Amino acid sequence: MGKTTYIDGTGIPHRSFDEEFLTHKKCSEWWYCTGYLEDGSGSLFGYQFTLAKGRIFGIRFRMLICSLTDFRTNKHYNTQIPIFFGKGVTTTADLLEVDGKTRMNFSPNQYSNKGSMHLQMDGKEFSLSVNLEAAKPPVWHCDDGVLQMGIPGDKERTYYYSFTNLAAKGSIKVNGENFDGLTGKTWFDRQGGTYTLTDSKTCWEWFSLRFFDNTEVMLFAFPQDDYYDGTAIDADGAYRRLNDYSLEATDVITFEGRKFSNGWKLEMNGMKYTITPRIDGMFNVFFFELLADIMDENGNMLGYCFVELLPGVRNKTSALDAFKKK
Repeated sequence: MGKTTYIDGTGIPHRSFDEEFLTHKKCSEWWYCTGYLEDGSGSLFGYQFTLAKGRIFGIRFRMLICSLTDFRTNKHYNTQIPIFFGKGVTTTADLLEVDGKTRMNFSPNQYSNKGSMHLQMDGKEFSLSVNLEAAKPPVWHCDDGVLQMGIPGDKERTYYYSFTNLAAKGSIKVNGENFDGLTGKTWFDRQGGTYTLTDSKTCWEWFSLRFFDNTEVMLFAFPQDDYYDGTAIDADGAYRRLNDYSLEATDVITFEGRKFSNGWKLEMNGMKYTITPRIDGMFNVFFFELLADIMDENGNMLGYCFVELLPGVRNKTSALDAFKKK
């Protein structure tokens, strides 16, 4: 049996980080974690954990999405589980869990009451166990934690905050092969709202730039609406709204019959960057995801960028398509 700790309201205006971490009855929302791990010998892995709660035409559902990318072999591995009626799902102040297996635990550190985390993911072909330690406090994104979802109006908004710099240490098992002593970085998102899931105008392209100098940038783009927002986070944890930037797709690919942007030019703060996918991305029920390299004008690699692209940006599609049989 699962357990849910609820909070009233929609997260706008927001209360504390701890309060808005809890489940909102009226919102579609998600807890989202992306990171990379390396072993110091050239092996690189990317991973993603998502526990989402949605409401479409009055139907409430939850979805667990876990994935691993092995950049030695350029292979993706996925676990995608739709959950109705909340059966076996726990979302409380210090635990996210599905069926007693895949889970995230939270406890305090010097930066937050949830600054120490442990993530355990188990799929058919992989498992991951990683300890995460916040190196900075969490940040409210965009307009004091409010992101306009491409369409004007009070309804089409989400609350949004992140831990953008989590030091990661852990192990991975993939296809029977063990990798221990891995280190890297992780980014944890908490987001949700009353916006219209089924409207393509609310679909986004999301970029989380994780620079090697311990600064981060979050960019939330709605190219179909010509609307952009974001947040810049300094090495000391100070953060500010960033919505004066230029982001241009340099290529568009077709994946499983859908078009997605694939490679970008970015100009911000007087600097020019290229964001180049390491390999082709993967489609995870609702979104297309990939890991990219961040390069400056001289070809120097400055960090990694996780990218999340929704199909509604460049395709006529609906959130309901996720439940259609292929």
